[in-house]
Amino acid sequence: MKIGDRVVVSEPKHHLFGLQGSLIGFRGARPPDDTWLLIFIDMRNRSFLIPRSMVRLTNDENGAKREKN
Repeated sequence: MKIGDRVVVSEPKHHLFGLQGSLIGFRGARPPDDTWLLIFIDMRNRSFLIPRSMVRLTNDENGAKREKN
């Protein structure tokens, strides 16, 4: 993943499950070997720190899955 990629929260237990946003930064590691991502969520119009294991990449056009984790 790189800054500017479109992502969707894919973890059903997360309170933002199913919402899409843009990756705007990286904020360190979360054990074991899981990076915190700073993601701007479109529907909430604000940014959230979410572990990388809870998001996946999407296509810009239709939101279809492009890569898992």
